[in-house]
Amino acid sequence: MKFAVTILCACSMFAAVGAACQAQSAPTPAPNNTLIPEKTRIADYSALGSLPDWSGIWVLDFPKRGDAPPEEPSLTPTAAAELKVLQDDEAKNEEPPTESANCVPPGMPQIMFQPYDVEFLFTPGRVTIIQEAYMQVRRVFTDGRGHPADLDPTFNGNSIGHWEGDTLVIDTIGLGHRLPLGYNRLNHGPKLHVVERIRMTSPETLEDRMTLTDPDVLAKPWHTVHTFTRHRDWNQLEFICEENNRNPIDDKTGQVSTILGKDK
Repeated sequence: MKFAVTILCACSMFAAVGAACQAQSAPTPAPNNTLIPEKTRIADYSALGSLPDWSGIWVLDFPKRGDAPPEEPSLTPTAAAELKVLQDDEAKNEEPPTESANCVPPGMPQIMFQPYDVEFLFTPGRVTIIQEAYMQVRRVFTDGRGHPADLDPTFNGNSIGHWEGDTLVIDTIGLGHRLPLGYNRLNHGPKLHVVERIRMTSPETLEDRMTLTDPDVLAKPWHTVHTFTRHRDWNQLEFICEENNRNPIDDKTGQVSTILGKDK
């Protein structure tokens, strides 16, 4: 009888200790502006069946005769002066050097309207967008997290998104590099904020409506619309810019360089 009582007491003690240890090792929920708690990040692949079918390769549609003209951005005085310099150079047939000559990818927002195709991959809590040009990748988190409080500047920024019916709404910040805004060679500022609404407008057509806000360049929000046509049987090609980069820009002189052995 004493032995049974001893075993019962010991089991009770170990159970209590185990419960205490479990409580101490339980993960602490992260703040709203960082990663969400692990228990809410369980991969639910069954939920993907309710999303629209965006499979295949999507190719940017170029403007056609008769299309409505795109909205022109309203520029700040500083940006307007910068644009004037660029236009004067072009009038002299002098193309200003750009970072793309050294294979620097354009990043957001231009990643979404380059003349190269894009592909969308759906996984639980995330939409991954792959751009063939420069093999760029965007990760759009749809698991309910917010933007981190402290962001390092990146080419494609930090993107969070959610679904409104069949429309993917993407909010992107953290675009600290001075890269193309997507208008006449102008670069955007470090506070560029992009909101996209992407949806299918027909079985083989995708539309990306952007609202761009940039206090350094834009006097008011700028709205753009781009459409894509689907090719279900295409695959993306490997794009390594530096492999055949014949005329990079010299960082010191700003002039076009010649790579030995390639221009001969």
